Amino acid sequence: MRAAMTRPALPLRKKLLFALVPLLAVLLVLELVARVLRAPLHFGSFRELRVDQVKRGYPAVHHDRLGYVPRADFAGDDNHWGTRVTIDADGFRSNGAPPPPGRPIIAVGDSFTFGDQVDDDETWPAYLERRLQQPVKNAGVFGYSLTQAILRAEDVLERVPAEWLVVSLIPDDINRSELAKRYAPVPWFDVVDGALVLRNVPVQDTSDPDELRQRRFKDILGHSALLDAVLAHVAQRWWIVDQKEVRAHPPGKGAEIALLLVDRVAATCRGRNCRVMFVLQGEESTPAADAVLVRAREKGLIALDLVAAFRAELARDPDAKRRLFAGHMTPEGNAWVAEHVAAAIQGAR
Repeated sequence: MRAAMTRPALPLRKKLLFALVPLLAVLLVLELVARVLRAPLHFGSFRELRVDQVKRGYPAVHHDRLGYVPRADFAGDDNHWGTRVTIDADGFRSNGAPPPPGRPIIAVGDSFTFGDQVDDDETWPAYLERRLQQPVKNAGVFGYSLTQAILRAEDVLERVPAEWLVVSLIPDDINRSELAKRYAPVPWFDVVDGALVLRNVPVQDTSDPDELRQRRFKDILGHSALLDAVLAHVAQRWWIVDQKEVRAHPPGKGAEIALLLVDRVAATCRGRNCRVMFVLQGEESTPAADAVLVRAREKGLIALDLVAAFRAELARDPDAKRRLFAGHMTPEGNAWVAEHVAAAIQGAR
C-alpha cells in the first residue's frame, strides 16, 4: 500500500492568522452589541461619557462659576434616562404648562430636584406649582453638590424676585462639597478663619487643551464601547475613578462647609424678603445632614425632614419604597414630596 500522504505543517504565521481571524470576528460582534446596547449613534469616547458630566448625555453646558448648567432652549429625550426634558430660555426645567400668576418659588438642588428619571410634568417642582397654583422655577441640576446648589440659588435670586427659596438636598450633596471635580471640574469652598472662600473659579472648561491632553490616551481606547465596558469593571480606579472625582478636602470637611452654607443662604435671603426652606430627601440620613436641618431652624428657616417622613411612611406601608423610589423619586414619589413642601409653605404663611 502506498504510504498515506501527509500535509506540510503550516507556518507559525498562518497558524496565528487562522487563530486571530475568528477571535477578531467575535470581538467585532461584541463591539457592535455593546454599541447598540449603550449608544448606537455615539462615535466619540465612551469613557468620556463616564467621567464628564457635561458630556454624559445630559442637556448641559459649561459655566464659569457653577461648573455646568442645564442647556437653555433644550427639548427632547437626549439624556441619560431617555425621559422628556425641556429647558427654557432661562435655564430652568419647564413643566410644559403656562405659569400661574404670582411671585415665584425657586427650587434648587441636585437630580432629585431636577427630576432625573421622570418627564417634565412629573418633577416635584412641577407638582408643587400645580398644588399651590403659584409659579415654581425648577433650578435643580443633576449631580450638583450643596455648594453648587447654593451658588445657583444666588445666581437665580439676582434675576428672579422670589417669595420662597426651597433648597433640597440628599446627604451625599454634603460629601460632594468636598470635591474639586466630580465628572467635571466644579467650584468648591475653602474655610478660612471660619468663613467660606470660593475656590476653583472660573471653573476650567473640560474642552480646555491641557485637560484634553491629560486624558487623550484613555479616550482613544475609550472609543471602543467594549473595551470601555471591560476596563470600567476590571480596572475601575485607573480607568475612571481617579478622573471622575478629585478631592479638595478630606472626608468629613463637608459637614463644616454645609453649616456655613446654611448661614450664607440665610444672609442672602434676609435682605430680599425671601423665605427659605431646607428639604432633606432620600431614604437614609446622616449626622451631617441632620445637622443642616438643625442649623436651618436655628437661623429661623423652615427645615423639612422627608427622610424621617419616608421612614414613617415605610413603617405604615412596606410597599412605600417601591412606590416612591426608583433610584431617584418616582412620579408618585415626587407628588408625595410636593405635598409635604406645599403643606410646610402653607403652614408658614
